[in-house]
Amino acid sequence: MSGALILAMLAPLSASAEQAISHRLSAQTFSLTDSNLQARIWPDQVPDMLKFRKYLQSTPGGADKPLLGVVYTTTFQHEGKQIVVSVISNNCANAGGFPNLLFCPMRVVSLSGGRLEVLGDIPDLLVTVSEADAPQSSTKKATIATYDPQTHEITFANVDGNERTKLSQKVIVR
Repeated sequence: MSGALILAMLAPLSASAEQAISHRLSAQTFSLTDSNLQARIWPDQVPDMLKFRKYLQSTPGGADKPLLGVVYTTTFQHEGKQIVVSVISNNCANAGGFPNLLFCPMRVVSLSGGRLEVLGDIPDLLVTVSEADAPQSSTKKATIATYDPQTHEITFANVDGNERTKLSQKVIVR
């Protein structure tokens, strides 16, 4: 077998290994009282969230309110590191009356050997949200994060049916 033929066979494999990877941001609950990854990502947000949830528990009929927060998250792998995209549902702003769209704080962090490093912090990412991805929520609406290993960028888009709107914010993964 000639060297050129071997290289021709390997070229498609290396090209496909460098393709961009896209994931939908999915709802995830996390404990506001335990040490966990999301609490580590959002140490500035958790105290206020916990205070508000405890207040809700003290109101009539609120005793069963769990001390939980909600994030919309996904994970990528980059050079042996775990890259986590996390959008917290606290301090979100209305997106002008559009259902399921909010401007929310977003962070991208790198995890390696238990060490957490913030790579990007966007205070107002336009995201598609639903109540814990409830079954009645539309699966045709989502926020997508895309990691491009060639440019080392994470970009974002909102999808509504067949319409995809690319967002201007991006984060460089180093």
